[in-house]
Amino acid sequence: MKMKGIIYVLLLGLFFTSCKKYLDPKIDTSLSDEGVWNDPDYSLGVLMATYSSLPGFYDNFGNNFLDVATDDAVSNDYGSVIKIMAMGGWTVAYNPMDSWGNCYIQIRNANKFLENGETARYSYDSTKNGKIRRRSKGEAYYMRAWYEWELLQRFGGKAANDQFLGFPIVTKVLSIEDPASINVPRNTYEACVSQITGDLDSAIKYLPLEYSGSDDQLGSVQTGRASAMAAKALKARMYLYAASPAFAEAFSGMTQQQLWERAAKAAREVIVNAGSLPAIDLNAPANFYNNPNHADFIWRKYAGDGNGPESRNFIPSLWGSGLTNPSQQLVDAFPASNGYPITDADAAYNPQNPYVNRDRRLGWNVLVNGASFKGTTVEAFEKGKDTEAGRYNKATLTGYYLRKWMHDGVSLQPGGGGSARHFYAFLRKTEVWLNYAEAANEAWGPNADPLSLGMTATTALKAIRTRAGFSADNYLSAVTAEGREAFRQLVRNERRIELCFENHRFFDLRRWMVPLSELSQTIKGVKIIRNTNGGFSFDYSKQVQKLAYLPNMYYGPIPESVLYRSGNIIQNKGW
Repeated sequence: MKMKGIIYVLLLGLFFTSCKKYLDPKIDTSLSDEGVWNDPDYSLGVLMATYSSLPGFYDNFGNNFLDVATDDAVSNDYGSVIKIMAMGGWTVAYNPMDSWGNCYIQIRNANKFLENGETARYSYDSTKNGKIRRRSKGEAYYMRAWYEWELLQRFGGKAANDQFLGFPIVTKVLSIEDPASINVPRNTYEACVSQITGDLDSAIKYLPLEYSGSDDQLGSVQTGRASAMAAKALKARMYLYAASPAFAEAFSGMTQQQLWERAAKAAREVIVNAGSLPAIDLNAPANFYNNPNHADFIWRKYAGDGNGPESRNFIPSLWGSGLTNPSQQLVDAFPASNGYPITDADAAYNPQNPYVNRDRRLGWNVLVNGASFKGTTVEAFEKGKDTEAGRYNKATLTGYYLRKWMHDGVSLQPGGGGSARHFYAFLRKTEVWLNYAEAANEAWGPNADPLSLGMTATTALKAIRTRAGFSADNYLSAVTAEGREAFRQLVRNERRIELCFENHRFFDLRRWMVPLSELSQTIKGVKIIRNTNGGFSFDYSKQVQKLAYLPNMYYGPIPESVLYRSGNIIQNKGW
């Protein structure tokens, strides 16, 4: 995009202060519509603005992962907005999850493009012009659906009137003269799912399945744009949420069985399009974390070059702040190297030698005491170099540090410099396989395939666990034989492991309606003492942080500012 297009994008992000502007923020009018839509840079700038608000990295919640609001991790920053929220500070006025205004800014941009982009000129070459026009139209539908989904995910729920409500659906550029534009009510949750489905189906109609080959408009050079595969994957995710216990009651015309079947079919369609589950090198996680074009990624965004994530999360002895501290609960969720949970006798787990013979995914995600990283050994034991008693003033509260997504090519050593290109993979094929395993199990059980989709829940989960190194998976076979409930717990644990630090668990726990005691448990850590013989002793009684959630917090609150400015917006129950 040329400079004038960039300037126009900036104009689109003007601050909004009224409910009218929340739903339909007014853009700068110094340029006429004719001037905008007759210039390719300006017209595409409206579309590109919708991409500009996508987060660039996973720790986009005040420099924290959303996992910090769950039993997976804590932050060593006591001023963290997510930490405060998780410890009881979540209110309608203090809501780090609030993205309401930004979503409607970008929905307006998508609406503006859909109303005008069809006739805009993008190239003097008629063939190229046609490709750009068709692709851009599909992108606009997809990006509108993406922000609609964000609104539904964060704000959808049971309202004060006991109805399941979503967000106010806005599919046109509203006029300031239209009184209805000021007080648009929330639509039902079911209507919002239908709206997003329609937008995603339109996106699928106009977009290529994936960007591959050498075509300058539809080839691999355009990777990162919305694609039909991304639209199908997002639909599968939405249908999974819709079938979950927290939202299934919202659908008057479908049983929960039908909802699970719909979710399974949507996920299976993506799997058929994607082929086999992409491999991940068990011995070299950096090949996954540092490769923005890994085959597992369906849709991702570049964040540019920098070292912010590493500065925030590297261990102190590598000049990092060690901000994100995985919990003992998360570490315990990783099974033994034979696939058995560490609580099972067949795992042969030794709590005084806890990191040997463990699932190699533990090392992909978490830095434990004694782990090797960037040529140094992690010292998380008392008086070690990576604890508060060491040479640095930033250290783990749990005994663990973050490994996932950390680029080991970055150096923070003073005078050394170093940066890397980061990215956010919004949709992964791994998630789709897990979505199918969950939906198919809930619909039919682990081994059934009554619709002849060509895959069972067990088959999908086996692909995940085989890739992790469990080739002879006796535990999976045993759980499958036990039936739906046992398999459900295994699917949920695999989802926790595979998708940790990707901001899923906060929403997963709520859509599953896990007991409040699980939402509000105490985060645990480990105290490690180095013995005189060079070995270590492990004390697991360490209590780090108490989560504090109330019954109303299965669904997020509508922002206070929205309620003040509209008489038609109904708050979620209990807020």
